[in-house]
Amino acid sequence: MAKFADHMEKITEGVTEGYQKIENGVVTGYKKIEDGVVTGYKKIEDGVVGGFGKIADKCASVMLNEDGSMKTGKVGEAVANGYKKIENAFVNTFMAKEGETVEEAKARIAAQQQARDAAQKARIEASLEASRNAGKRN
Repeated sequence: MAKFADHMEKITEGVTEGYQKIENGVVTGYKKIEDGVVTGYKKIEDGVVGGFGKIADKCASVMLNEDGSMKTGKVGEAVANGYKKIENAFVNTFMAKEGETVEEAKARIAAQQQARDAAQKARIEASLEASRNAGKRN
């Protein structure tokens, strides 16, 4: 019986070693494939990003002023100035409080909108937290 147990132990060790060699080979093979795919993807990604970067730079130089504002030309400037006049007249007529300048009214309205946005964000975050905690036992 002892010889049989020794043979079974040797067979088990052989099978285990063989399986380990196969597993190591497969893992190594997959690792090489993974490295090749990642390297290839990275080269493609770098090429695409570089190409878009060049296009964006060219567009920016053609369409934007140095301060980042859009180049509009004379017609664009006239339209923008006309819009600003209409906007200021609307704010002055309908939104400014007595004794408040247009700029002060715009600043007040912007601050009120920021406060509303912050309150809405807080409500959303509270709702999300409540959803995450729903069903949890304390």
